[in-house]
Amino acid sequence: MRLTAWLCTLVHSALVIPALAAPPAFDSLFPAGGQIGTKVEAKAVGKGLEKEGFLAWSSSPQVVVLGGDKPMKFFLNIAKEAVPGPCLIRLYNESDASPPRIVEVGKFEELTEKEPNDTLADASASPAKMNVTFNGVLEKAGDVDTYAIQAKQGKSIRLELHGYALGSPMDPAMRLLNEKGVEIAAGHDTHNLDPRIEYTPAADVTLYIQLFSFAHPPAADVSFKGSANHVYRLTVTDEPKPAVAVNEPKTLTLPATVNGCISKNGEEDAYTFTAKKGDDLQLRVRAQSQHNSELDAALRIEDSKGKVLQQADDSEKEVLDPALRWKVPSDGEYKLIVTDRFHHGSAEHGYELTVAAFKPSLTATLDTHAYRLEAGKSVEVKLNVKTSGTYSGKIKAQAVNLPAGFTSESVDVPAKGGDVKLTLKATPEAAASQAPFAVEITTSAPDAVETVKATYTIPFTEPRGDLLIMTDDHPWLTLVAKKP
Repeated sequence: MRLTAWLCTLVHSALVIPALAAPPAFDSLFPAGGQIGTKVEAKAVGKGLEKEGFLAWSSSPQVVVLGGDKPMKFFLNIAKEAVPGPCLIRLYNESDASPPRIVEVGKFEELTEKEPNDTLADASASPAKMNVTFNGVLEKAGDVDTYAIQAKQGKSIRLELHGYALGSPMDPAMRLLNEKGVEIAAGHDTHNLDPRIEYTPAADVTLYIQLFSFAHPPAADVSFKGSANHVYRLTVTDEPKPAVAVNEPKTLTLPATVNGCISKNGEEDAYTFTAKKGDDLQLRVRAQSQHNSELDAALRIEDSKGKVLQQADDSEKEVLDPALRWKVPSDGEYKLIVTDRFHHGSAEHGYELTVAAFKPSLTATLDTHAYRLEAGKSVEVKLNVKTSGTYSGKIKAQAVNLPAGFTSESVDVPAKGGDVKLTLKATPEAAASQAPFAVEITTSAPDAVETVKATYTIPFTEPRGDLLIMTDDHPWLTLVAKKP
């Protein structure tokens, strides 16, 4: 996801920051978001945050982070113009910067859990109206959070939990109960570890939602887990889902883009197309990566006799959408088939299929999310460049948007990609600073001239599905004043 960097400086008048304070550990923020057009008080959790002197940066200009009157206390000012969705928050001081954490902007009313809320009796005292987001924490081992919600006859409701997707160390599960406490629906993993439930009540009714969590990373026991970092957001709505236009023609005319859906178990969507010998094609399915789909897509190409010529499942680690490059062996008609790897299907198994002429592309991955150096010294920025296809012109890597007092020369990238090192140098007179910067990879003629930003992967332990944000292209740079 491409994000627009925005530096939100916040300075409390009484802040005193030690010159070489320990880098902050930013383990969680509660609540992890808020409604459009509101100001939300939030508490940060992490070793060292009890000290004063931390500032915050937000990746969104519509989410401004302000400091509170106490350490670990912050305010999220969410603009009326904000768009629902995730952004990143980073805490930093004069010494270093924390890894970023994900917060989410919502469009519904937001409620914060009130303990005790372990049982139906606890929740029944204050049932919530529909179209709401609950903010909660499974704060100790064995914790179960329960909410009551008023539902209308015949109106389908959708419950979607974001816990793992926020970066919380949890494998959550969810149950939907009727007024007698009988389970009527349940959810566990979807495209990641977070659950989702859809249900249509037969009458006006008060329903109960129970949440609990198993360990992530997995543990030997299966008991319920909890901590101050088991932060989640639960959205409950009866608003109809935005309609996705599904266009599944039997025959494709290339280049083509098709929106489809594997609507039932065992279904396969088949498309025929004609191609000429030597055509170099790029075929890609986007489902989980861009459309929050439950489809674990698989893609295969068959000839007119049904022989499988090429197939693909996951395109790379932790990316469950397939992509392949295929050179047509002979003139003729071919069949392209999209299916679910585990033969599942539903209205939630939508996808976008594209077939077009292949063109070279590249990606660049940074070795870490933040860099630190002292005035008068240098630091290496390592990145790995992967190319798909052949480049004839020169490829350059360069650090850009550097603060005053920094220099960095561009370096050549091998035509086939590989590991590259950039050196950032700070002059002895450079003033202390903290800010995001960027690393750009640029191609040149005779190839199409394009610029790609290098990204780092959002730090997380043992990924098991996608987070709301997986990568970011704004690494952090801390310059510490030269020691006397």
